[in-house]
Amino acid sequence: MRTTHPQRLFSNLQETLHSRSGEDEGGVLLSFTGHLSTEVQDSLLLLLENALEGAAVKRKLLNRISTTLVECLQNVSRHGWIDDGGNIQLYLTLEQTPLGFQIQSGNFVDFDMAANLRGKLSEVNGLSHEQLRVKYVERLCNNDWSEKGGAGLGLLSMAKKSNGPLDYQFKEMSDGMYLFTLAIMVKS
Repeated sequence: MRTTHPQRLFSNLQETLHSRSGEDEGGVLLSFTGHLSTEVQDSLLLLLENALEGAAVKRKLLNRISTTLVECLQNVSRHGWIDDGGNIQLYLTLEQTPLGFQIQSGNFVDFDMAANLRGKLSEVNGLSHEQLRVKYVERLCNNDWSEKGGAGLGLLSMAKKSNGPLDYQFKEMSDGMYLFTLAIMVKS
């Protein structure tokens, strides 16, 4: 199965985000569209750190944002749909808003991936901050690793760092795939 024109789709999404820059304080500090690889992940983390230091973000908040971005990228790399070329398409933005910093990522998923993610996100969003902390520690202590190398900690960690629900949507594409978008607000 081949998704048509992923670059055009991602470019349109990025244009929408960039058009919001300058409306309020802050704006888009980092954006990326393309294939996700280890090299890209490393580069994005370096760019993120430089952008946040340039915005005079305190080290503690910078660490929370960086950790959240790492979890987001790991989620995409472990659960993103791999195209015919063996690549995972990703778009990513970091935007400074009056409330804090919003990380938004998007990637393609198939029907089964979407159903699995919906269930996990619904569960995580239904937990209080204390319940998130307890569930995180339980998963960490159980050493319950999946075949993809994760312990199911990513969404829990992102929800803990954001102090609020994880905002997400699944947009059905014409070829039976979904564009999964995850937005995480890390409050200042």
